[in-house]
Amino acid sequence: MTAPTKGQKAPLNHTKQARERIVVGLSWDPREDKVNRVRHLLKTDSQHDLDITCYIYNEAGEFIDFVGAEAQDSIDQSGKIYHSGDDMTGAGDGDDEFISAELAALPAHVHAIVFLVEIRSNHSFSDVEAPSCRLADGMTDNNLLEIAINHDEAPDKNAFIMCSITRNNEGDSGWTLYNISEYPDISQIHDWGQHLAQFVD
Repeated sequence: MTAPTKGQKAPLNHTKQARERIVVGLSWDPREDKVNRVRHLLKTDSQHDLDITCYIYNEAGEFIDFVGAEAQDSIDQSGKIYHSGDDMTGAGDGDDEFISAELAALPAHVHAIVFLVEIRSNHSFSDVEAPSCRLADGMTDNNLLEIAINHDEAPDKNAFIMCSITRNNEGDSGWTLYNISEYPDISQIHDWGQHLAQFVD
């Protein structure tokens, strides 16, 4: 089945065996230009540091948990959603950071998960080489959604709301995938948990 385009929803066609694991990965390329040490210490000239995080909601649309790159946030309360750890450079092939979710074992009160990409260094997406994200089946590594973060659409932005998955007990897959693909103005956002709740239904 074709992956949903921006603003569309579709069944999450993951492999319904074992832990029903999905992986949401983020990748980018490291800076090729030489980083100036003095400006690096001042955090005005550094490697591009991107993070993938997720916000977890109950059926009432209330924010209940968060998983991110920092050690204290790297796993949710159930132990079934977990982060690969912080990558501050984008060096290497494949996913530089990823979040895994074992859907079969998630507690019933976990209704939706929204995935967010942020730049933690003082840069925007137009500064970053080849930023992209994907949602893949954990068993087959088949991409169910793949998005190139577009420089032209967000030259001055440093956050990207990728997608959400929501329980759908009426569908065969049990989950719905929503391709959000929005670049919010973070100066207008005071609480990510509250802001992202709009994408939960």
